[in-house]
Amino acid sequence: MKYIEQIKSILLTFLVLLSLVLTLLIWNYKPDYELIEETQIDEVLVGEQKELKDVLKPYRLLFHDEGQFYGTVSTNVINQLYDHLMTLNTGDVDLINSNISDVKMNEMIRTNNRVTLFFNDEIPLHVFKDILPITDSDLPDGNFTRLIIDYANIDSKNQVQLLFLNTEKKILFGAVEELDDPNLFKEEFITSVTDFSPYMEVERDMRRSLYIAQNPIETIQYRYFIDTMGPLDKYKDILFSDPNIVQHNVENLQSERYTDGTSLMTADTQNRILNYVYPPAESVAPIPSARLLKDSFDFINEHGGFTEDYRYSSMNVKKHNIKYQLFLQGYPIYSKMTTTHIVTTWGENRLFRYRRPYYTIESDITSIHTIKELASGEKTIEHIRSMEDYSLDEIDEIVVGYYLMQDQNQDEEQIQDRDVFLLEPSWFIISNDDWTRISPDKLGGSENGLE
Repeated sequence: MKYIEQIKSILLTFLVLLSLVLTLLIWNYKPDYELIEETQIDEVLVGEQKELKDVLKPYRLLFHDEGQFYGTVSTNVINQLYDHLMTLNTGDVDLINSNISDVKMNEMIRTNNRVTLFFNDEIPLHVFKDILPITDSDLPDGNFTRLIIDYANIDSKNQVQLLFLNTEKKILFGAVEELDDPNLFKEEFITSVTDFSPYMEVERDMRRSLYIAQNPIETIQYRYFIDTMGPLDKYKDILFSDPNIVQHNVENLQSERYTDGTSLMTADTQNRILNYVYPPAESVAPIPSARLLKDSFDFINEHGGFTEDYRYSSMNVKKHNIKYQLFLQGYPIYSKMTTTHIVTTWGENRLFRYRRPYYTIESDITSIHTIKELASGEKTIEHIRSMEDYSLDEIDEIVVGYYLMQDQNQDEEQIQDRDVFLLEPSWFIISNDDWTRISPDKLGGSENGLE
């Protein structure tokens, strides 16, 4: 019994020492962590990504100089003007008029020393500031459809006035911009005004005027292959959260179907039209116009969806719709056989619907194009006045564009079973976001030869 206490003491001392050793080992332990490499996710693209200025483009520039209108739809000229605008630093944007009349709008555009940029629909100022740097910290929550650049004071004050006109809501905002190099602006635009096509103003009683090219227009009829942009599987990978569980069914020769049980993507393989819907995202909650447009652009651009010259065309804020129009050589393309629009419908913090063509206009078949002369604007207006189905007062716009249709006279040996399409230059009437083609046969015109 006399050794029991000694044994206890020795055991206790051992346990204390063991505890100290274990504590020191824990304090000094450095685990050999393996570097966890970040998983690389391949980005799926169907085309090249673009900048906002490539999509928020006007469809026309209209100059008024010494009592005469001059206009152009040249993409190069529009890009050049945009590049110049991006060098400016616009200050305060102020409300000038909240109830401007149509008559006053006409006067503004026909004032000398002004250039007007025509947009198809309202553009939020809060979105356009990504193109035209605006430093105003209290930028109004407004939209515009025309941007008027007044350069009357460019010599005396080295400044231009920017007028943001909303022709639909009859609101006018304005800002003054000091130019670092006014001579550069004059050299690039003012001195070349008379090189553009003469335009005429079509006045209407107490309504906004229409503007149309005055002389006959020389255009080119193109013949193109229309091909898909690649396998539909690319869109499956883009639009579905887990492409691996998506089921694919070929319903018939003209239709394919993709679904994961929640989302649905259908493809019209004959007309090359894709439709996608995600029903759980449907929402009627209000979405501000600036956010709606920006979210739509970002979504499409993330997968390179602006595969051609697509330009912002219209916005329906209530229905959350944004539409983009296909252009070629500065002219819009319209068609009855397929769609020439990209349309997004936004839902609850994500895409609800997506409708678009999934083709590209490939290189032309040969180097020979048919040069065609379209009727003058004056002759076109005379024809419209004689039409029973249209009143000039109900028309929103008259433009030159391309009519996309299948070539019925294609050379089978040359094209080797590939579909060939014509892009036929024509005059178009735009009314209520819809279009009507005026057949060149009804207006006359001519074929001048081959190029």
